[in-house]
Amino acid sequence: MGAPPDDLYELLGVSPAATTAELRRAYRRLALEHHPDRAGPASAPRFARIAEAYRMLADPTARSAYDAHRLERGGGGRATSVGYAAGGWSVGRNGWSASWRRAIVDLLSRVSGPLDALVAAGVAAIDRNGVLELRLLAAEAASGGTAVITMPLAVACPTCGGVARPGGVWCVRCDHAGEVTVPVSVQIRIPEGVRAGATTIGISDVGGHPPPVRLTIAT
Repeated sequence: MGAPPDDLYELLGVSPAATTAELRRAYRRLALEHHPDRAGPASAPRFARIAEAYRMLADPTARSAYDAHRLERGGGGRATSVGYAAGGWSVGRNGWSASWRRAIVDLLSRVSGPLDALVAAGVAAIDRNGVLELRLLAAEAASGGTAVITMPLAVACPTCGGVARPGGVWCVRCDHAGEVTVPVSVQIRIPEGVRAGATTIGISDVGGHPPPVRLTIAT
């Protein structure tokens, strides 16, 4: 087996214009082919590179950063050591690097933070239908902005990419579930002049299933 390509899109065998669904299908196919439980222990390094490439490209912000560097390099990007560090995704030795988690200029800090802390403070609540109620001040509703709330969400297992299934592939992290529950920072974009009762406010693509959001506004 030859060395895997440096370009993340080539590694997954997809076009740079691939949709999220196309990325997912390509990853699942490759994960099933190269998972060490099926292909043997020697396939572990390639499986890890495939999983890292998918995690990079499935994150819209990381993918944008990668695409920008890829264009700067004339269409190719060396993914020699992709990983997640405190500042965001980076690619190390002999490759490119980026700190793409830039500050949010319109952050609504009063309604941002861990969900349990916001609930305890009376800033947020989850109703019996699973809708997240976010309680804005009138000035916050008028100006709009971004709330960033960290909440537990079920997401595709980052180790197996969601391919683990009972009677099929076993995963050391999720067993046979195909997903794990992890804290995810969800960006909720609140448009300027939003009205009370608005639901399904814009939510960043976080890969899990964040709850719909309903707003109430203090008078």
